[in-house]
Amino acid sequence: MGVGWAKPADGSLRDQYVVEIFYRLQIAENVAITLDLQLLIDPALNPAEDVIVVVGVRGRLAF
Repeated sequence: MGVGWAKPADGSLRDQYVVEIFYRLQIAENVAITLDLQLLIDPALNPAEDVIVVVGVRGRLAF
């Protein structure tokens, strides 16, 4: 889990907050899948939105 805060250098943009949670599923010794959920609260570069949800799935093969 992670939490972040960003204050843009451009004073006309609002502060942005991020909350992220992820979980790695170890499928086999050399195969893993990571599920990821991010919430961008008050996104600085998209003032029309209050919250943006980003969902991700990542795969990893290690040889």
